Amino acid sequence: MPQTLLLADDSVTIQRVIELTFADEDIDVVAVSNGDQAIARLDSVPPDIVLVDVGMPGKTGYEVAAYMKQSPRLSHIPRGAPHRRLRTGRRCQGCWCGL
Repeated sequence: MPQTLLLADDSVTIQRVIELTFADEDIDVVAVSNGDQAIARLDSVPPDIVLVDVGMPGKTGYEVAAYMKQSPRLSHIPRGAPHRRLRTGRRCQGCWCGL
């Protein structure tokens, strides 16, 4: 049974790169373009893992991760963000919200 990766990123290029990266793996990539869509998807069909862009439209990746962290239904799901976006001033915020 394939696992599901929810990718929340407003870059179509990044979405395609992630889809190609996992094309030969037993992982289905579900891509959304903003944080609001990510939260809607999390509420409807929780994935096995989540990758979020911290600087996307609507809710940011930090807000999506904080939403997941506070939810008993979602808090166990592993989540991450691209490290190039986690600048020094944002690391504390990333730790706080579970990134």
